[in-house]
Amino acid sequence: MKKVLLMLASAFFMFSCSQEEGTSPINENTSNSPVSATADAQLKFAKLLSQAASSNVEVRSFLKKEALAQFDNDYDIFYPMIKDKKVFGDQSFRDVLLSYCKEANELSEIEQSLPLLNIMIPDLSLFWDFNAATWDTSDKEVAVLCRDDKNNTLYENGENIGNMVKGDIPDFPCLVVKNNERMKVTSINTRSGEATYEFISDAFDGSKKVQTRHYDADNDLEATEDLNKYVSKDVVATAINAWREFKNVPNACQRDYIYYGINKTNTPGTLNRNIREKLYRFRISATAFGRIADADGDQRLQNLTQAKRYLSNEEILQKIWTDGNFEFRFKSYIAGETNKDAMEHKLVFSIKAKDVFSIEKIHLHHKNGTAFRQSKNFYSVDINNLRSKWIYPEQLNANIDNKVFMLPWDLYNKALSIHMYVEEFDPDQTIEKTVTVVNEFTNKADFSLEGGGSIDSVKLSAKLGYGFSHTTTSTNTTTVKTSVGSDELGTLSFFFYDPIIRAESNNTYKLYDVSSGDVTATILPINLITTK
Repeated sequence: MKKVLLMLASAFFMFSCSQEEGTSPINENTSNSPVSATADAQLKFAKLLSQAASSNVEVRSFLKKEALAQFDNDYDIFYPMIKDKKVFGDQSFRDVLLSYCKEANELSEIEQSLPLLNIMIPDLSLFWDFNAATWDTSDKEVAVLCRDDKNNTLYENGENIGNMVKGDIPDFPCLVVKNNERMKVTSINTRSGEATYEFISDAFDGSKKVQTRHYDADNDLEATEDLNKYVSKDVVATAINAWREFKNVPNACQRDYIYYGINKTNTPGTLNRNIREKLYRFRISATAFGRIADADGDQRLQNLTQAKRYLSNEEILQKIWTDGNFEFRFKSYIAGETNKDAMEHKLVFSIKAKDVFSIEKIHLHHKNGTAFRQSKNFYSVDINNLRSKWIYPEQLNANIDNKVFMLPWDLYNKALSIHMYVEEFDPDQTIEKTVTVVNEFTNKADFSLEGGGSIDSVKLSAKLGYGFSHTTTSTNTTTVKTSVGSDELGTLSFFFYDPIIRAESNNTYKLYDVSSGDVTATILPINLITTK
């Protein structure tokens, strides 16, 4: 078996993950089975199919005939519908496959795992002369591979003959085992296990020839993230005990427990200087996209055109965004009783648009082919179909700086509020902008210097109880450096007395978020000693 390595870009063509002409970009996840289980069953079927196809010209001719029938307007062979058709004599296609099974239940188990099992003859005429119409079935050389096999294993006559490198194109006849994205299961007979099927759209029913030359559709592209989803206990390990201690205590602050070790018995506590606040996550409102995608280097949406075939969802997502990144800057400020006590810190994140927004639907405009031109598909995105996604700094880079400050939040000489000025930064003329914020400070009567001890002659304060007797407010200004072209996303204000955990359900937790409208963020206290 020979192979020509054409070394095309993997995003352009790859059997195991793309679809040929006519493949619908919708309803790609048609099986409830895990991807690994699906791939395993496909590989078992591929091995059987390769034996049958290599050993019998009748099988090859049968597959070619069924593909050319284009029952779903593509060169698909839908196994549930053809398995009982006769290949030669009294032998059905299923009978032929059974003859190569080593275990009695092997094929039945494959059928149960893959209710939408499909064999596709790919159209490689763009690269060399092979498609369903030109396949020379007298040649027994034919390989089989699977769409969901990450290793791109090739089978010939039941043997593993190697793996295709991603992006390579074979110059030999091949069959692709995959699920059929144009069919869906409507019911399953509980006794026989047999399923009934229907097309997901009449547009794919080969018996109903579409009369119109054009059609438009808004198809599902990406799942929308549940932005209110509760998080696991591992995320809030530092805060869980504080939540349990104070959830039913009015005016208590969860951070009192975390920073000062104060519980509901009102025991005085000393500041734990190992506690820091981290920016756990943030998201950008989809409505802000039009403003932030306004400069060179910012990613934008672009329209796509594809002749002859449909693009898979994966291909659309790879091509729909232009090159570039968004640069988000969080400039944190916490006031002190004097200017020297104030703390400032800057966090910078460079992020791809696909990690900031999901695209719920893609608009498809299809033009049918004629005798003089190929069919074409045009893809575009309405920005109203953009959806916000949570961005987790630690997932961008495990070593990235996501600490709001490098020093602890000491209420004895720091404000109760942390302010974050957020922008999408674009290189341009540097300017200074004055931001006015209102700060709250605690009453010194809530603290004792003598009870806190000292470290290297620096006196530490002890907080005498949870909550605050009263607070004072002051208006402060801080200067931030930005650029003329940068897009302001607002100022977020976090307070020491804000809850960290808001609710609990089945050992998962709802977090407290702060929003400016364009940006929403969550900060969490962590212990530098115990956090890995």
